[in-house]
Amino acid sequence: MLQNSSLTKLINTFLVIGLCLGGISSSLASLQDEYLVETWTSRDGLPHNSINAISQTQDGYLWFATWEGIARFNGREFKLFTRGQESALIDSGVQALYTDPDGGLLAGDARGGLIYRKPYNWQALPPVKNLVNAVLRQSDGGIWIGLRGEGLIFRAHDHAENQLILPALSVYNLSLRQNGGLLASTSQGLYLISSDKIENVSQSNGLKNTPVYSAVEDAQGRIIFGGETGAWRYQDGRLSRIHDKLNNIFVSNILIDSQGNYWFGTFSQGIYRFSANNVSSLTELNGVPHNQILSLYQDRESSIWVGTHTGLIRLRQTPFSTWDKSRGLAGDYIRTVLALDSGEIIVGSSRGLSVIQNGQPRNYSAATSDHLAPETLSVMSLALRQNGGVWVGSYNHGLFSFDNQMLKHVELQGLPANVIRAIVEDNQGQLWVGTTAGLVRYSSDGTHQLFTTKDGLPDNFIMALTLDEQGQLWIGTGLGVGIINQNLVRNLNLQPLEKAEYVFGFHAQKEYMWMTTDRGLIRYRFSDQTLSIIGQKNGLPIDKLFQVIPDRHGYLWLTSNRGILRISADEANAVADGTRRRIHFDHYNERDGMATAQLNGGSNPTAAIDASGQLWFATAKGVASTHPQRFKQLVSPKFPTVIERVRSDQTWLNLTDEQPSVLPAGSQRMTFDFVGLGYISSQHIRYRTKLEGLDSQWIERGSQGFAEYTNLAPGHYRFVVNAYYPYHPNEVNQASFSFRIIPHWWQRKNIQLGLALLVIFSFALFVWWRLRLLRQSELRLKYEVAQKTQALQVQASAFEKQAREDQLTGLHNRRAFDEWIDQVISTSRPNTALSIVMLDIDHFKKINDTYTHLAGDQVLRTVGKKLGQFSQNDCFIARWGGEEFVMGIVGWQPHEVRALCEKINLLVKEQDYSRIAVDLAVTISIGIVNADTSHDFAELLCCADKALFKVKKSGRDGVFVH
Repeated sequence: MLQNSSLTKLINTFLVIGLCLGGISSSLASLQDEYLVETWTSRDGLPHNSINAISQTQDGYLWFATWEGIARFNGREFKLFTRGQESALIDSGVQALYTDPDGGLLAGDARGGLIYRKPYNWQALPPVKNLVNAVLRQSDGGIWIGLRGEGLIFRAHDHAENQLILPALSVYNLSLRQNGGLLASTSQGLYLISSDKIENVSQSNGLKNTPVYSAVEDAQGRIIFGGETGAWRYQDGRLSRIHDKLNNIFVSNILIDSQGNYWFGTFSQGIYRFSANNVSSLTELNGVPHNQILSLYQDRESSIWVGTHTGLIRLRQTPFSTWDKSRGLAGDYIRTVLALDSGEIIVGSSRGLSVIQNGQPRNYSAATSDHLAPETLSVMSLALRQNGGVWVGSYNHGLFSFDNQMLKHVELQGLPANVIRAIVEDNQGQLWVGTTAGLVRYSSDGTHQLFTTKDGLPDNFIMALTLDEQGQLWIGTGLGVGIINQNLVRNLNLQPLEKAEYVFGFHAQKEYMWMTTDRGLIRYRFSDQTLSIIGQKNGLPIDKLFQVIPDRHGYLWLTSNRGILRISADEANAVADGTRRRIHFDHYNERDGMATAQLNGGSNPTAAIDASGQLWFATAKGVASTHPQRFKQLVSPKFPTVIERVRSDQTWLNLTDEQPSVLPAGSQRMTFDFVGLGYISSQHIRYRTKLEGLDSQWIERGSQGFAEYTNLAPGHYRFVVNAYYPYHPNEVNQASFSFRIIPHWWQRKNIQLGLALLVIFSFALFVWWRLRLLRQSELRLKYEVAQKTQALQVQASAFEKQAREDQLTGLHNRRAFDEWIDQVISTSRPNTALSIVMLDIDHFKKINDTYTHLAGDQVLRTVGKKLGQFSQNDCFIARWGGEEFVMGIVGWQPHEVRALCEKINLLVKEQDYSRIAVDLAVTISIGIVNADTSHDFAELLCCADKALFKVKKSGRDGVFVH
């Protein structure tokens, strides 16, 4: 690995100092309390773990300079650019990066190579002779190049000549001033360079030749710089220290963030931040994988990126912060949380009870006299005590009280189960304890009463308890809501509301009671006792909600297994009142700093608001806390979207051209690779695409970052991709690519028009020629037609008969029967009697299988002959298909129809079939339906078929009337 030799010596020297000063960070506030720390290494796709420089281009990409090339990051993966034709780098080792306002990226490598990158295009610049430590490009195109040991060079725009500005020194860092001047951090101090003056301000102010490794100018024009002797501030010709805690750190990098805070990267002590005259730190002890900081950068989403020798770090300020075991809580799996007026936050976890006060957690175990090991206490519920302190319900050991920093077990008589999921103490001093086996009321006189389903509760599994302003007790169970008022129990029927059952939590207001259920948010209005639901049909993304808690800004916060939803209380009431159909919501999960989107329910309370308006939520990985005001400055769903590659068949297209790409005729396949450059939660980004000219609607792609189209017709197209976070579609996050597919020569409109005219002319010529031939043969044809007309009429009569006659049995066929029934229905009066009879030869398949199909055909002929005896105008008989026959009878009474059918059944059964096969016996099943001609024939046929099925099901060989 390449590195600066002078820096290496200094690092070794100051490692001893760093060890001596290692205890300093322990006395400083930790940045980990404010920032979410995330890391990437070569295991995640980085080409090398030393991150020498970091930058972000205007198109949204993040760039990392390493000793194995430049890595471009799109939030999902790293793309590597090493030396070669694509990147134009001379060497893969890259030390310096700079992004200019024109969207270009300037980089210098270990062998003096310089490259300038505009989107999709890399350009090699004339190289220099030594390792490039720093580069900078002015607005006029002039380039500053800081070298190792060879000084500072300036190269004017469009000139290859190098002008040596500072000879025989190492330049570590370059930055522009607001007035257009340059700050050069060198091995001989800090230089201020302008068009008419070069000044070493560190030497002129008594620092002699002390190396300066980084310098920047803040918004007030003050120059902040640092080196081996700490951090300094230079203003109006005077040099001063910034803070006592920054005096003895070895500063390697300085960053001024968008809030005006100073960040200092060190060679051996991690990161320091100077904000509001306070210093906080982040070291190996609390989040940084390596204390030697190589680079610092703030991206457009305000995240701080830190380059070290062992990987990449991101510090992300999020709306949510997490309290967990690593920050001192008893456990990570939090079931309940309660805020006290004193400012204390009581936290119940699967590992015990914790109290957070003034940012410091304390853990408590039960008194030793209770013979309860601390790790066995799993806290399920919390509630305020009227006399001070807190009631604590456990999963396996019943009830406890917490007061005066003491956690004591409370002996309760009549407790049906030791699992306590909800507790409430009313104004009369009565304690209500909800268990998995019922609800118990403990009175101040020592008596108790158990309430179960026998007493009117909807279920014995109690999950939530609360009191309304009238003093009524509301009970949430696994099968709905119960309400107790003066020992009387009544239930609310939630089944009409999407069949809601589980009631996980309550929020009581003067006019309403809000309930979180397994089907959404339910509102009960006291004035008219009506229930309303806000669920998926109103726009909420999920059904199951655990807790509802209001903030002080007019919002309701809803917890779930898939994060937190925030809705407007006014909108919620409008939806519940029916004056609004859809509800807007904000959705928060891991991308907003939560350790997990799984919030817990089934115990109470699982969310709380403290005296300052801070919100606290119980999750499966600690307590998530936030203040609503933090969202205004931290959460934004806007980010760039980039089409990275476009391929036509096997050819990658040039994306630098602003004009639409022109594709050759016959182009068969178009492939688009795209990405949303949102780094806060890139794994949650979703995509939708539209190919204008083909698609009329957006096509949802989910997390899929590519789209493919085949067999596109010639024409003009515009591919548009929209990237967004779930539930936050944003039209701003779009990118597009226009292209045109050239038609083949035969697909061109003028050619197609000419061909069409040629075809029309040819067709007209052919018609004229054909008509001429027809006129010539007209007389001959008339004669032939006259002679053959008679023969055709005879033949037509024969065909007509064949078309309506079943050739095997000689009966009418199905077509003839359809025509007959249509005529009967259309010409008869509506009340004319009509009977439909279905007849089926029993076990006909067995006859075919046993005696051959030839015997089966003979049976069909015999049966058909018997049926034909009864065919007449008002009794139309036809073969329906296979072994089935149908009869239509008009004007007969039902008993006459049945008598006929029984006669037919008997005739078929008594027929001698021995000439067909020895021992052959044939029976038929008959289904009858009687109606009149006003009924639908298809319906009658279905009824007759059902009647036939009844006969078959009862043993066949019989008659059944539907």
